[in-house]
Amino acid sequence: MEKINLKEFKELAYRAYYWTSFDPEKRAKDTILEHEDQLNEDLSIIPEEEKERYITNYKKYFSEWLYAHSNCASSAITGSSGFNVRRAEKSNYREHAKFEQFIEWREKALKAIARKIEESKPEEQKRDEAWNALKMDILDSATVIDGINKGVKKRYSKALFVSNIYGKVETFAKHGETEIVNKAIDCIRNFNETNSVIITERHKFFKLGELAELNKEKLSNNSEKENTSISFKGGKMVNNFKENRLQLSFDEKPSSELISQLKKHAFRWSPKFCAWQRQLTNNATYDAYYFLRNNEMID
Repeated sequence: MEKINLKEFKELAYRAYYWTSFDPEKRAKDTILEHEDQLNEDLSIIPEEEKERYITNYKKYFSEWLYAHSNCASSAITGSSGFNVRRAEKSNYREHAKFEQFIEWREKALKAIARKIEESKPEEQKRDEAWNALKMDILDSATVIDGINKGVKKRYSKALFVSNIYGKVETFAKHGETEIVNKAIDCIRNFNETNSVIITERHKFFKLGELAELNKEKLSNNSEKENTSISFKGGKMVNNFKENRLQLSFDEKPSSELISQLKKHAFRWSPKFCAWQRQLTNNATYDAYYFLRNNEMID
């Protein structure tokens, strides 16, 4: 795909800086080039079917910001005589708001596209990528522990790095990822054989394979269950067994205070399900009921 240019906004960019810069032509040129680079960099990682809509929206937010900027003025450029400070403040506020909208839209759009790309990947590819990332983390921590064992890295805490390895592999065990967990265990055993022993066989780390098997079986059984739900004031709570998620969906967007509470209880927003969710556990159920009762959404 040819690089997209924003030359159509050259005149608008010039007007945007006419009353705020001593060299509006240069500022306009720099702004156009900067956003051309940004737009084309974004497009390099966006699927072909998403590009046209992204370009259209990018230009929309970009032009709206420039238009708002064109109403701004600086007394250093216009002169202080008769300068309307209150009007300038209002224009600056509108320009800032438009710029924030531009940034917010771009961040959300790129995140949404990244999620679509991730969801479209074959399961085998996702698993391979997850394992490669985990392997790098394990080897990085293992190398530090090896240095601690040999007295090279004296200021580091061995227990902390062992705990780091255990915690990351345990996460996969909780999700029933037996293949990845077993690879991690083999990775540590191989490292122990060729370097100093970083995790002894007595450590609970080597029991994670059993935990992964148990959770895999549990998740398999849960996937056959039908989802259950209860209604509360303004929404419903769903036990999504197939996805292994407890989900809270609301009829209207929760207030910022409620969103803050949800995040404190480890719930995260899922655009895919349009719900706030976390892993389906007894603790999740307890926290959900606590949240709902605390906000008088349920008796």
